[in-house]
Amino acid sequence: MSIDAFDLKYDLAAVGHIVLDQIGREGRGLRPGGPCIYAGLAAVALDAKAIAVSKVGPDFGKSRLSWLRAHGISTSRIRIANSDTTCFRINYLNGNRTMRVTSVCDPINDEDLLKFPPCSAIHIGPVLHEISPSLARRLTRSNSVVGLDPQGYLRQLDSEGNVYVQKWRDHSLLRRIEVLKISENELPAIIGARWSNRKLTTLGPSIVLLTRGPLGIIVWSRDYGMFNLPAHPTPVRDPTGAGDALLGAFLVTWDRTNDLLWSAAVGSAVASFVVAKTRLADYGTTKQIERRAMTILDETTRI
Repeated sequence: MSIDAFDLKYDLAAVGHIVLDQIGREGRGLRPGGPCIYAGLAAVALDAKAIAVSKVGPDFGKSRLSWLRAHGISTSRIRIANSDTTCFRINYLNGNRTMRVTSVCDPINDEDLLKFPPCSAIHIGPVLHEISPSLARRLTRSNSVVGLDPQGYLRQLDSEGNVYVQKWRDHSLLRRIEVLKISENELPAIIGARWSNRKLTTLGPSIVLLTRGPLGIIVWSRDYGMFNLPAHPTPVRDPTGAGDALLGAFLVTWDRTNDLLWSAAVGSAVASFVVAKTRLADYGTTKQIERRAMTILDETTRI
């Protein structure tokens, strides 16, 4: 049976724009990126079946679509738009990221979600408002575990395409999400500059994954409480996509095991491979990921 057959149930469906990224001022051309790519590759690294529900432009090219399929991500629900693929120029300086957008693809619409593939988990990952809140709420009505990385709702562009953060908090959407992944830098845009661990409990989702870069992640669960998971010691070459991979790996593992801390440790372990990567799809083997996850789990503490 083909991986693109619609009677196949996927472990993870990642929804959002696939993008073209240029990393660094002297980046070597444009490479595929965005939550669909990183979450999907994370799922594949865990021997899971992944599908991207996305939209790209004609400039994305057949060779990049073939590359995705060769690396285990189904492309049957990637539609070709009339506009160019969304493109980010990304620079890192002293741990801070700046981004400039040079093209924006057509938004994802109702037609793009027709015949949505059966899946155990859904990763909603907008990069720049391409998924309307109403479409996101529609996705939460499935029987799948639904996770959200809201970064695309927090972004606005100035007249030159530079990305800046805006305030956002869609209470009706957040209350329908089971898992929210957000970075420590982004969180004030949702709950204000003076945030505390206690405020994580007010966001709405039943699980919150708060990423803190080299400090690891804080995991809060309505059922189990709050925990601190350290980051695996890893040389950071490029952190692009680490949060998306973390959430994708968490969703797959959470659906399989219903084990909160193990799922978070696996997600953190996958992220540690992503930040150290020399190649886009170098996520380590399942056994390597599990070994790192065990180390992280051993050092996890309750807050």
